[in-house]
This record gives sequence, structure tokens and C-alpha cells, in this order.
Amino acid sequence: MNKIVEYRREFHKYPEYGWHEFRTSARVAEILTELGYDVLMGPDVVNIDSIGEPEQLTPEQTNEAMERAVKQGANPSFVERTKGYPGVLAVFDTEKPGPVTAFRFEMDCLPYQEPEEKGYRPFDDGYVSVNKGRVHACGHDGHTAIGLGIAEELMGKKEQLSGKIKLIFQPAEETFYGAQAVVDKGHLDDVDYFLAMHIALSGENKPLPSNTIACGCKDFLSDRQLDVYFEGKAAHPCGAAQEGKNALLAACSAALNIHAIAPHEGGLFRVNVGEIHAGVCANTIAPNALMRLEYRGQTQEISQYAGKRVFDILDGAAKSYDLSYKYIDYGEVPAGVSDDEIMEVVKRAAGKVPWFKKIYFEGNVGGTDDAAVMINKVQENGGKGTYIGIGTDTTSPLHNAKFDFDEECLGAAVDMCMYALKELHEQE
Repeated sequence: MNKIVEYRREFHKYPEYGWHEFRTSARVAEILTELGYDVLMGPDVVNIDSIGEPEQLTPEQTNEAMERAVKQGANPSFVERTKGYPGVLAVFDTEKPGPVTAFRFEMDCLPYQEPEEKGYRPFDDGYVSVNKGRVHACGHDGHTAIGLGIAEELMGKKEQLSGKIKLIFQPAEETFYGAQAVVDKGHLDDVDYFLAMHIALSGENKPLPSNTIACGCKDFLSDRQLDVYFEGKAAHPCGAAQEGKNALLAACSAALNIHAIAPHEGGLFRVNVGEIHAGVCANTIAPNALMRLEYRGQTQEISQYAGKRVFDILDGAAKSYDLSYKYIDYGEVPAGVSDDEIMEVVKRAAGKVPWFKKIYFEGNVGGTDDAAVMINKVQENGGKGTYIGIGTDTTSPLHNAKFDFDEECLGAAVDMCMYALKELHEQE
């Protein structure tokens, strides 16, 4: 088993939710330091003020997560260096004039319970998640391992390259504010080229199998998430039922109507009510309800359309049941578009890696990734960016608790990135 696969399996065994990635950050920083990098951590990587209130951990939660990281093998000194905020950044500086390229690698996991059953490789081979209700079901364990593979390869290339290469290990991609906190710290201000990648995307709207790659994606969707609290009034359903104000029915009515919002001719649009929690017991009209929802659009016009329709429906449901509501807005992750110029670089680089048998110039995200925050920032400053799809055979779709993948894609991705860097940074 090669080192990149070992890293991937280690991170898979110890998954951490967004803004809890203390063990992962500490291990990444420790490995990078051993390779010879000077690393930035915690508040030196992320702007604390950019982390919205819904995502802020309490001091108790932070201490618990940091203590767990140490118990699970993290070096205490590196855990301490996080100062309560995950995130790691290393810069490979050739000390020669040249461009600045940044890579982004996510570290967080998803809130599912990974199965412990025979026939499922992580269980059979001893790297199934040890953290209850946490699993790397979106490949971020692999992405982090790719980043460390690139870091190791770079250390032997200083004489051959020019400029600087930033390796950004980002927290909280699956939740909110991870990429924005890095951008707001200024780490993308001087970047000329930006590359992010994701295993198991699609090409021609079909899952990318092993031995394939998509050089960039242009169908990002924005994403806005809301927690909506309907506030009604309790009453006995067989007594003074007319006094009750049913928050459960208001939430259900809103959910059905939200899912009936018409599509938009301008591009992709998605909406989803993912959770409803309501009521207190069977013989009481529900006085409260919590509904968690999101809406996504391929353009700002579509996102604004979706937002107006969602709030029209929430207003209507509240009025229909004579109650009120309030909401928490987690903000919006924007859409983004990869640049053809750097996609061409990726295409040429992939063509030099024998593992890639089929190369798609353009792939499909079909969803949201906060790498778009970084792509947009680099493009605003005149740079170029791309979001690469690395093909890999999988056991289940992304965001499924039984997701596992062909680990041979990891080394191929590292090789492709090194060829791309050679073209972008080669010393003349």
C-alpha cells in the first residue's frame, strides 16, 4: 500500500465534521512540517470574523473536539496551534519570479453512520469510521491525501520550478463559511491560477468511472440554506381546537408548495426541504415546527427567483395558519465557472498520465461546492481557475454512508497535478 492510500485510510478512520477538523488539521500540519514546510494554522488560515454564528462552536464543543483529536493520535502541539479553529496552509516558494498557483483540499466529513458489515472494504480492512455519526462519504479523505502527495512531490522540484504554490487544506466545505473564511484572510489575493478537484463527479451527465477525468466544470449551482421556525399555539384537538395554531401543518404546507416551485428556463434550479421537526405530543396541536431547506440556482437571476418564491410560500403558510415564523439564514455559496485556458492545461497534463484512458474537457458538478468562492476571487483579480473531476469506480453514490472508491485515482491525480504545475511554473 502506498503512502497516499495510507493517508486516505487514516483520515477515513477519523472523520470530523465541519469546524471540528482538529485531528485532521494537526496530522496534515505534522506531515507537512516533516516534509520541510513552514505551515500556517487556525486563525492564520481562516478569518474568524467570517464564520457565521450558526457555525461557531461553543468553548465546550471546541475543547471536546480538541481533546478527542489528541486521544485519537494527534500531536498535542499541533492541536494547540489551531487555537480552536481548523485549517492548514503551506507555501512552496521557489524563491524565483513566477506565477502563484493555489490548490484547495477539503477536510470535513458528513453526519452519517458508516456501516460495520462484512464485505464493505473499510470495515474488512480496518479503517471504518470510529467516530459515531461521522463518515467520509464525499471523498474529502482522498482529497486531503492528494494534497499531501503533491506536497511531497514538490519538495524535490524546487530547482525545476518558479513562483509559488499554495496548498490550502480547508475546513467546512459541507457546511458554511470554510472557503469564505480563507478568502477573507487574503490568501487568494495574489493567486494567478487556482485548482480544486473532486473525485466521482460526472462527464456528459454520467458518473465518471476509473481511468477518466474531466478538466473543469461550468454548471455550479449557488446554494442558500435556511432554518425556518414556525411559532404557533398549543391547544387540545378535542377541546378548544379553534384556539390552536398548528405549526406542523404550516410547515408541511410550506414544504409541499416549496417542492412545487416551477423550474426556470434560464438554467439549473433545485430546492429541497431536508428536515421537519414539529410538535410536542399526539394529543396537542403542534405549537412549533422547525423546517430546514435549501435552494440552488445556476445564475444569480435563478437564485433570486427561487428566494422570492420560497419566502412567498413561507409568508402564505404563516398567514394561512395565523402564526408567525422566523429564520436563520446561513448565507449563500455562489455559483462559478471554470476557465477554458486552465482546463486546457489540465487536459494536456492528464494526457501524460497513463492511468487516464478517457479525458472529458468539461464535466458536471450538478450541485454546489464552495471552491466557487475561491474561483470567483481569483477571476476577479484577473486569474484563472478550474474545478476538476477525477473519475473513480465507487461502491455507492456520493453522500451515501457506504461510499467507497477506487484508490488508484489518488496517485493519478497527484501525477496530473504535477504535470500541470510543470507547465505553469517551469523554470525557463
